[in-house]
Amino acid sequence: MQETMQALRGLQELDEDLFRVQQELERLPEERARRRAGITAMEEQVALLDRQLLEKRMRTKEVEDLTRAHRQRIRKLESEIMNARDGALVAAYQHETRSLKREISDAEEEGLGYVEEAEVLEAERNRLKAEIEREEEVFLEYTVNVDQELEAATRKRGELLALREERMSSSLQPDVLSKYERLLAAREGVALAALEGRICQVCFMEVPSNVFVRLARSTEIVTCPSCDRILYLLQ
Repeated sequence: MQETMQALRGLQELDEDLFRVQQELERLPEERARRRAGITAMEEQVALLDRQLLEKRMRTKEVEDLTRAHRQRIRKLESEIMNARDGALVAAYQHETRSLKREISDAEEEGLGYVEEAEVLEAERNRLKAEIEREEEVFLEYTVNVDQELEAATRKRGELLALREERMSSSLQPDVLSKYERLLAAREGVALAALEGRICQVCFMEVPSNVFVRLARSTEIVTCPSCDRILYLLQ
């Protein structure tokens, strides 16, 4: 049994390295995707600001067209007033002129509001585009580093898997190896736990005396009652 435990401990040492490498292989693409998503979100915000900016400019153009048409109408009315002989008609023209001037004043105030809002939107849009440009430069450099780290991690995983294959074919019985593999998957890469005194050094729970005695006899595989990991005595 001592030979079996030594083989398991050697395998566990390899698997801890494998687990760390696998975490890197998963973490790096996830982090890269997260950063890309952040840039994409800013690009979508710029697109939204572009649409809002276009709307404000269209509204401003509508106001300009309206005021231009009103001013043309006022000039025509003023000409009609000068040539009119009917007092009632003159009064009507004058009333319409005053109404048009009020509408022009209101429209110009509204148009000024659109212009100011457009300036705010454009400033925010320009700020975001500059930030996107900076983030793209950082992301490009980060991507190069990630690719290099992924290549190194993939190579390391291959080396570890080859060494693991050698150790698995040593003195480990199929039932022991099967139990170890199940625990490895269920316990995030840590299937073994040292026992110091009567304390499991992974879950830090105290095991019953009979568990300690069974483990000390070194005649069977003993697991922690709390975390279910395979125990070994810490020398």
